[in-house]
Amino acid sequence: MLNIIWTYLQYGKHFCGVELSTQNQTEILNATVLLQSKKELNISASFKENTVESLSKKLSKHQHIVLIVNNDKVLSKTIENKQTDALKLVYSAFPNINLEDFYFEVLSQKNTHFINICRKDYINTLVETYAKHQLLILNISLGNHSLSNLVGFLHEKTIYSSNAKITLENDDIIQIEKEPVVSQSYDVNGISVSNDQLLSFSGALQPILKNISTNTNFSIEKRRLEDSYKQTRFFNLFIKFGGLFVLGLLLINFFFFNHYFDSVNELEQVSEINQVTKNQIIILNETVSKKQKMVDDLLKSNGSKSSFYSHTITQSLPKTILLSDYHYQPLLRRIKEDTSVEISEDIISVSGSSIKSTDFSEWINTLEKMEWIAKVAIVEYRNTSSKKSEFKISILIRND
Repeated sequence: MLNIIWTYLQYGKHFCGVELSTQNQTEILNATVLLQSKKELNISASFKENTVESLSKKLSKHQHIVLIVNNDKVLSKTIENKQTDALKLVYSAFPNINLEDFYFEVLSQKNTHFINICRKDYINTLVETYAKHQLLILNISLGNHSLSNLVGFLHEKTIYSSNAKITLENDDIIQIEKEPVVSQSYDVNGISVSNDQLLSFSGALQPILKNISTNTNFSIEKRRLEDSYKQTRFFNLFIKFGGLFVLGLLLINFFFFNHYFDSVNELEQVSEINQVTKNQIIILNETVSKKQKMVDDLLKSNGSKSSFYSHTITQSLPKTILLSDYHYQPLLRRIKEDTSVEISEDIISVSGSSIKSTDFSEWINTLEKMEWIAKVAIVEYRNTSSKKSEFKISILIRND
């Protein structure tokens, strides 16, 4: 959870990869935007554009981008060598190169090394161009090297990017060949990605996976780009949270002011409320008197014995009988205002269900034998199923 929050604070919830490629001598920008929701990643948008300006209109302001430069400005070579030093490998592939003018990126797969180079001034111009359109380059990769991030998620032995055929073996890239590509889609951990978007998709994943396996001579430049983005991100978050904080203070101040303003209004209305309250008290006293009379009617005659009657009846119940209603001296009619309460004096009405008729009969006999009971009348008895009957009885209390 903390890792998700920290990732959001650093990068937000949208991750963008852009591949700069060349098709029919025309520059194409393949873009993929991923949306992180909790622990899931899904493609939020995927599109092609021809200019940075048109790309910026489809992305949010200050969106961070991992740029994959995969056009004719990138020179590529593959060599077999047991050497592991990146600088020596570059000089082995390009003997006369002046590294003051070039950026290089080396992807080593055992003894096979894929080496890409591109002029520094070209890359720097790209970074400035994107920055002018308020798109911030977070990282840069050359050629098809960023696909090394995806090999663990792909099950094919041969995959195609926008301009190359890549051969895989045991989760390693063993060959990258520039050739006309075949339009295909790949399942990347449950996400369908076309070959044209494969590189931009891998670029968008870089800030999340953080599994960069290449060696470059522009690591300092990449750190500078990332630091610059994080400073912009921090500033924007500070502005947002600062604005929310100020708004919160204003709201608190408003609530306090409103509270005290209401209190003053209440004090000003006290005298009026007191007068209204006096009138209400008079009306309530009359109402209470009427209610008291109704309660007295309900509680008269044998009220003190009601608990004894209910306890005795429930104690006599067999386990096969379940009571649903018990009314001591039930009302003869509904209670209405300004009328006296009429009750069935010395009567207890009991309803319930029985699952054994013999137990019910024995229970009636038991009740009839009680000294305080004058009579037990079965008001209703009906079978609701083959094993269950419902009943209603009326018990007349002996009044000596």
